[in-house]
Amino acid sequence: MQKNPFPSIGPWIPKILHAIKKDIKTDHLSADKIFYKTHFGSRPLNKLTIDEILAVYERELLAGAEDLVEWVVNRWVFKHGDLYQRFAGLLSQVDPEFHAIDLLTEAQSEKLLGSLGDCSAIEVYLFSHINRVVFPEAVFERLRIAAEAESAAEQENEANKKAEETAADELQRLRRDVCRLKEKYEEKLAGVQRKYQTDIDALKKQIRALQQKLDRQS
Repeated sequence: MQKNPFPSIGPWIPKILHAIKKDIKTDHLSADKIFYKTHFGSRPLNKLTIDEILAVYERELLAGAEDLVEWVVNRWVFKHGDLYQRFAGLLSQVDPEFHAIDLLTEAQSEKLLGSLGDCSAIEVYLFSHINRVVFPEAVFERLRIAAEAESAAEQENEANKKAEETAADELQRLRRDVCRLKEKYEEKLAGVQRKYQTDIDALKKQIRALQQKLDRQS
């Protein structure tokens, strides 16, 4: 099986790296001074964006940097320890020395995957690749299709969520605008009412004055 698993799952590398981005910044970058200087020179870590850091890691993984490949695989698998334990338990049912299995049969593969039906299709696919589970190629293809379908559903849900959030923000903005307009016109109406009342009071005074003048003349 291919020693470096990352070229065959290129589009998924960002997802793998994002899952361990904290470890990359706090552990690997701070520990490997040569790696840091080679790719980022003397720039301080707090001036690097996570996107440019992960872009370097992706490039190095695809180039086959052995130490980095091993570090990323180990750290990602460690983050998914529950999945590792489940795989190990199921593979042990096939052969107690499961690391020595050359290739699982289709039937063994389907039984194993059936027991992982409650797991994320993406995580099962990525785990199988980077941890070199010996599935037949046809099984890997089915895993890839299931992972892509799950990813598409996640993206659609995320897009719908963002659309809902945008709509909610727009509704909130419109409500604020309506409130401002209401306050503005209520203030304007109050001003008109005050002027109206002032004019009425002035007219009443004029009428009283005219009435008094007429009374004196009669």
